[in-house]
Amino acid sequence: MYTRIYNNKLIKVYTGDDLKNSKIISKLKGRDLAGFTIRDEHNNITFYDAEKVSAKELQLVIRNLETATVAIPMSDEEIIDYFYVIAKVLLIENNREFFTEDELYEWMNSSIDSGIVKSEVWKEVKDKVYARLNSTTE
Repeated sequence: MYTRIYNNKLIKVYTGDDLKNSKIISKLKGRDLAGFTIRDEHNNITFYDAEKVSAKELQLVIRNLETATVAIPMSDEEIIDYFYVIAKVLLIENNREFFTEDELYEWMNSSIDSGIVKSEVWKEVKDKVYARLNSTTE
């Protein structure tokens, strides 16, 4: 699984290895969907745009596990958790309890995709992440 920005949303992208896990497959059913792709025998990619992961889409993905990817938008809570965990690790790595917003941004920018850090998604939640970090260091 990896994380990307798509249509100004933070999404989780599950690949073939992830999709072999039945727990992940069961978590996907009924979730909002950013889309999924399947690569054919000629290496052409087909993008499927759907609103929810239905049983039909899951069957198509399962039949094409080696070449499928599924993109799921993250919830607001998942987004805050995603950034919080990264920031918390960076604080530990930098042996710091206290930090400025500029330092946090610089560390985040150096450790994850800069497109994610420069996105509207980060701008919308950074104050919440910063506040959560400060509340856990007090």
